[in-house]
Amino acid sequence: MAEEWRINMQSLIDELKDEYGYSSYDIAMVKYVLTSIFYEFSKLIIFGIFFGFLGYFKSFLVSLILLLFLRINIGGIHCKHYITCFLLTFVILFSSIILLPKLLFVAPILIISICTICMIINYKIGPIASPFRPSPDSILIKKCRNTGINILGILSTIYISKYPSSINACGAILCPPP
Repeated sequence: MAEEWRINMQSLIDELKDEYGYSSYDIAMVKYVLTSIFYEFSKLIIFGIFFGFLGYFKSFLVSLILLLFLRINIGGIHCKHYITCFLLTFVILFSSIILLPKLLFVAPILIISICTICMIINYKIGPIASPFRPSPDSILIKKCRNTGINILGILSTIYISKYPSSINACGAILCPPP
């Protein structure tokens, strides 16, 4: 399959050079985009099969959607090789979907506090742009930061609505009884 992918990629590159006059830079960008799309879809398929086999496909989809919106707006860690990206993504997904829910019985207020800290950190350091892309301007940075905060705020709100007792816990910590 990989060899077929390379052959198709080369024929596309030849066509772009010969028929459309693409420069070497344009060809490099096309290669980067197509390779990125292929890598991302291959990871999604492998992860989907893995988590589906374990019975966690719905949790995988929810995590995937959340990570997609966050990554688009806040950026992320960029690895140089497919295997390191694959392994890092796997560790994050496996930890958040399978390990942490079983290992940690955390009070809702702690989770809300962690989400708030994440919102602040992401606002201060985000977005993290890929070194292979042009640096974003200040308007785009502000827009991405605000969107990232909104996404994390929505996540916190969903959590609070799922666990309304966390509001009482929050009140008890912030305003303890006399």
